[in-house]
Amino acid sequence: MTSLAERIEGCTLFTVLSREKIIGFFLIGVFSTLIDVGLLYFFTTGLGIWYIAAATASYLCGMVVSFFFNKYLNFHDPGRNYFWQFFSFALISLISPGLTLAILSLAVEVFSLNYLIGKAIAVVVAFAWNYVGQSRMTFHVGKHRISGDLRDYLS
Repeated sequence: MTSLAERIEGCTLFTVLSREKIIGFFLIGVFSTLIDVGLLYFFTTGLGIWYIAAATASYLCGMVVSFFFNKYLNFHDPGRNYFWQFFSFALISLISPGLTLAILSLAVEVFSLNYLIGKAIAVVVAFAWNYVGQSRMTFHVGKHRISGDLRDYLS
């Protein structure tokens, strides 16, 4: 197993960035969030849809965009098992808000941290959860053995 430092040695910055899927995952996440927020605004302001229904629809649209962009542009996954892959993608994605709220609550109520610091910690953990889950479970189903060793999922 080679470390990131070993992989970087002798490479240009562009080559390193293009190899690291986490950067693409982040950028697709930003794009999907813009789709989500843009559609939320359009649905509520332009179409007059109730904000909760609009937020649900816009989030789902952003999730679908994220799924296909990650599948084809970031992870280059040629698999055709769309139903199970999207189910896995959606499940991992929908766990993230609960994880975020749990960490935020723990940070504020137990550790007496400022809520913004708690939110920052929660966002980092939720991003890591999503990246590891999507990269190791959704887009590599059947290609990796399931392991109890966390290092197998972070390499």
